[in-house]
Amino acid sequence: MQHGFDPDAPLAGRIEVLENAVVVPWGEGRRKGIARPAGVFHADGRYCRAGQAFRAESRPTTLEPAFPKPAEITGELSGTVLYAGLAYGHFGHALCESTARLWALDHAGPVDEVLFLPKKRLTWPMRSLRQLRPIMEALGPMPPLTAISEPTLVERLIVPPQGFGVGGLIAGCPEFRAFTESRLRQRVVPDGPEKLYISRSRLFRKRGRLLFEDVIEARMAREGYEIFHPQEHDLQTQLARYKAARVIVSTDNSALHLAAFVIAPECRVAILTRRPGHIIDDFLLHLDRFAGVCPTVVETCLRYWFRADEKVQFNEVMTLLDLGRTGAALRQAGFVAHGDWPEPTGAELDAELRAFEARAEASLREVFP
Repeated sequence: MQHGFDPDAPLAGRIEVLENAVVVPWGEGRRKGIARPAGVFHADGRYCRAGQAFRAESRPTTLEPAFPKPAEITGELSGTVLYAGLAYGHFGHALCESTARLWALDHAGPVDEVLFLPKKRLTWPMRSLRQLRPIMEALGPMPPLTAISEPTLVERLIVPPQGFGVGGLIAGCPEFRAFTESRLRQRVVPDGPEKLYISRSRLFRKRGRLLFEDVIEARMAREGYEIFHPQEHDLQTQLARYKAARVIVSTDNSALHLAAFVIAPECRVAILTRRPGHIIDDFLLHLDRFAGVCPTVVETCLRYWFRADEKVQFNEVMTLLDLGRTGAALRQAGFVAHGDWPEPTGAELDAELRAFEARAEASLREVFP
């Protein structure tokens, strides 16, 4: 299944309005990878393809389910409701996928509620909105949010096509780019230093990170950078910091997706890659389309580790950079004045890995040797 996305093609003319729609958060049918049976139906049982959710153009996260029996449609929502897709608990996915239909608030007329489907089964579906609420508050005035766990009849449902995501979708449709421009870049008041280093060193123990990031932090602090830990600040503070910054150095992480909505075209950005694959392309496309920024990419990954008893996830690997090459690349690009960063010894690397294992209460194994 392909999304058929063109970032230069407006989507407002493709908004569908369904009377007495049926929304199925968990339906009958087979899962396929990350996609589950869920979606939207017309009153007569026709599947509404505009309601299908995607991570990227060719990676759906919902598939057409079986239409529920009348007795299974136990929920009911009155008034005009905007269908918003899946509510994610992971910040990056919430930012890129759960917001992807909100652009229609500027095109659909008055809306009574915004409807989400929980990404995970929960006894209380409204709990799925916890990660979304700070994002929605940052976006300004918003209708009340709601979430459902059972097939639900909706009096009048606005179904906009998805206008954002990852992969090629991260370029955003014109309406989504205009939505974030007016709701974020034009509203956020800058507050903070000119130079930021965005760190992952204090994240939850299972989150992917750089080994020896404390060494990088010390070097960046000497160069006048504020060492910024986004998870320790509310979203408004994060946005204000990013908008104030004139220079940002960061790994490839969700903070840069948030920053792309508010930084100025003049902001200089350097990205230290921390994982294998082509995820860096998402950051380059997002920063280009939303901020007009072309970052400096520093690719110096040497080795990777992951928890020994689990399937490898690229976004959670522990990464060793070539610190000497990293410092030299940042100096050559004008981000630091002194690029002579020390390389750890074998003994120091062993100690770093053992310390992480102790904190994470998990053994590590080297991957992608």
